Amino acid sequence: MATAVAQAEKAEEGRLRPGARLRWQGGTYRVLVLQGAEVQLGCLDEEGADARALLSVVVGADDFALLDEDLQDLEREQVADTSGLSLLPEAELKLVRDWERHLREIDDGVPPDSEEGAVPRPGYDPARFTVRQRLATKAAEMKALGFRHASAGTIERRRRAYQARGAFGLIREIVPGSPWGRTDERVVKLLLAEVKAGLGESDGDASRLYERLQASVRREHEDKYDKLMISRATFYRLLGRLGINVASLHWPTDRRLDEANGAVPPYTPTQARRLGEQVQIDSTGLDIIAIGDDGRPVQVELTAAIDVVSRTIIGAMIVPKVRGRGPRGRRLGGRATRSFDAVLMLAQALAPMPARPGWSPRALAEQSEMPYADLVACDPRMAGAAARPVIRPRMVVVDHGKIFNSEHFDDVCRMLDIKVRPARERTATDKAVIESTFNAIKRRFSQYVAGYTGSDLKRRGKHVTDGPLWSLNELQDLLNEWIALDWQQKPHDGLRSPFLPGLTISPNRMYATLVAAEGHVPLVLTPHENRKLLPFHYLKVTDKGVRIGNRTYNSEALQEYKNRHTGIPGQGRRWQIRYSPYAPRFVWLWDHNKDDWVEAEFIHQRLIGDDWTQWTWEEATLNVLEDGGHKEEQRRIAREVSKLRERARRGPDPDAPRVPQLFTGPALDLDVPVADPYEGIPDPDPATVVRAPALTMAAEHILHAARPAPPPAPDDPVTETETDFEPADAGQPVDTGGRVQEPSRAYRTGVLSLRGGAAEVFGITRPPAPRAAPSPGAGEPGDEEDDGGES
Repeated sequence: MATAVAQAEKAEEGRLRPGARLRWQGGTYRVLVLQGAEVQLGCLDEEGADARALLSVVVGADDFALLDEDLQDLEREQVADTSGLSLLPEAELKLVRDWERHLREIDDGVPPDSEEGAVPRPGYDPARFTVRQRLATKAAEMKALGFRHASAGTIERRRRAYQARGAFGLIREIVPGSPWGRTDERVVKLLLAEVKAGLGESDGDASRLYERLQASVRREHEDKYDKLMISRATFYRLLGRLGINVASLHWPTDRRLDEANGAVPPYTPTQARRLGEQVQIDSTGLDIIAIGDDGRPVQVELTAAIDVVSRTIIGAMIVPKVRGRGPRGRRLGGRATRSFDAVLMLAQALAPMPARPGWSPRALAEQSEMPYADLVACDPRMAGAAARPVIRPRMVVVDHGKIFNSEHFDDVCRMLDIKVRPARERTATDKAVIESTFNAIKRRFSQYVAGYTGSDLKRRGKHVTDGPLWSLNELQDLLNEWIALDWQQKPHDGLRSPFLPGLTISPNRMYATLVAAEGHVPLVLTPHENRKLLPFHYLKVTDKGVRIGNRTYNSEALQEYKNRHTGIPGQGRRWQIRYSPYAPRFVWLWDHNKDDWVEAEFIHQRLIGDDWTQWTWEEATLNVLEDGGHKEEQRRIAREVSKLRERARRGPDPDAPRVPQLFTGPALDLDVPVADPYEGIPDPDPATVVRAPALTMAAEHILHAARPAPPPAPDDPVTETETDFEPADAGQPVDTGGRVQEPSRAYRTGVLSLRGGAAEVFGITRPPAPRAAPSPGAGEPGDEEDDGGES
């Protein structure tokens, strides 16, 4: 009895109960209150603080341990987690408690609610009956009470689950539809870890996931593998309980990552209180084909910036999207959004957008809800501007794209006093506003524009490039007008008044409200300051000038800096040279000593005689290289640029075939030598050619089944040759004027006629035609004229 009491005290000591001591998050605590799924802890450390936490969080901590009176670790065991009981319906909670009462009676001999000194019922005394006997007694009793699934084996399994996990183990065994059924939570944790680890991998079947789960369980719990590992059928049921769709394992990698990193409820909108406090920038394909600078159709890409608090699109830039040609690292001609485009868009946001001729009058700022008079008073550039506010960004949120991580973009943001905050990787919720804006632009703008391609190739219409297409400049102008006319002046669902939440307002109305509260101070950039936004290289000035790429620039003013030291330690004679990819005709050297710019022109500009871009130059360089030239032939490339510009002015050739030739793959040498059947045979000598023998009779008599000939005269001897004809009835004697003649030799030898009808050709017997009555004076039948005539 003393041993049993000691075991009971030890078991009670090892349980999480009021007064128990434990270690959690590096501190020592005493359990003060256990209430449902929460526990209140009193700190035993001198400088610690009391805590209140979920029981599952405390028990699941890595450093959790129960302590004895000397604050030493007790033997680690699974502590019952009763937090799940508070979430059960009343009927299921009663079922769990009933099972707990019966299981406690099997182990203790008496139910847990028995009075002190109660005697065990017959069949349950631990001192007289074994565990198997008590299980059999309890199985019979529970079946009599109407319990389902109450066999001795089921009771024993649930008894072990209760001993290991307490009431939480019973929940997993009894309650139908529990999160993971009877599967051990360690297996569930490993499964979720394998699912998370496979998000960035190539897609695979659920069978691969099951095999990885097997390997993980074997690696982490090798001694308990046979007990923990679940069957394949249980594995698939577990996926369903955990909400893991088997088909999702085959989703594209980007979709799986986006789904895993997407927003989870409750959803929290992006917060901003001031104009420009948060501006989100991103790039996307516009799903439109336009005419590029070379006159060919190209895909386009949109980079936009939106102010979160007013939902104003403060900048939008369209660029062509073309893959370059050439080996990796030396590829030329490629075109997409670059860091300079993002910088140009920031500069665009700091200045009013001028209205263009032909725009709707309603797209002007003076016709909108913007405080036009006040804005013109503080910024004269607003006169005649479009209905798009000027908002200076204070912080921009960007993704991890190369254009936003460039040194040039970062330098310009520092110069303009703009903070840059990168969004988390694969977390679209950090830029939810700009992502939603892109969807709205494609829905409200792109699908109505000529050249719309749909979101992917499966949705693209036929012969899109054969129809009318906008040029890049025309498409940019069309987008600017749409922003001023439609986007800025239509109510936005994300803009609501706190006093009238059912009323939506437009971005321009929201801007007017906020600018009235905080004011507007324009930031006017002079041409001198605008040049500081351009990309730059550190170059040494020589007697030939400076080279950017494969172009040379020179001027008399630039030559004054030939071999001159900059005066900056570590920079030597390399001066800062800035250029514009959209107008590479000129470059500017920045003299930091005078804070002034020195201009130089492309030395072969006279061969071009027109505006051109960096992308046009790269295309011309590729054409020269493919024609056998060299990229250092600047004159030749300049002439090619002029040709490209001329072709772009003319437009595509209407007579040129628009449908490309079929792709047949690379040419292969598939010629197989064929033996010449006449090889080795000498050419014939005409003198030695043997003459073909002459026929002894006419060919007509050999190939034609002759008809009966008229009988010969009585005094003419009948020869074999003259009577050699085919009878009318094959195989039958022929009456020839009283004489019976055998079938002809031509028939006997199988030689048939190639003339006449099918009956004659194939030897088909025809019935004799009826003979007409002889007319008076007519001769005898034997005197009739032969139809076939004489050969």
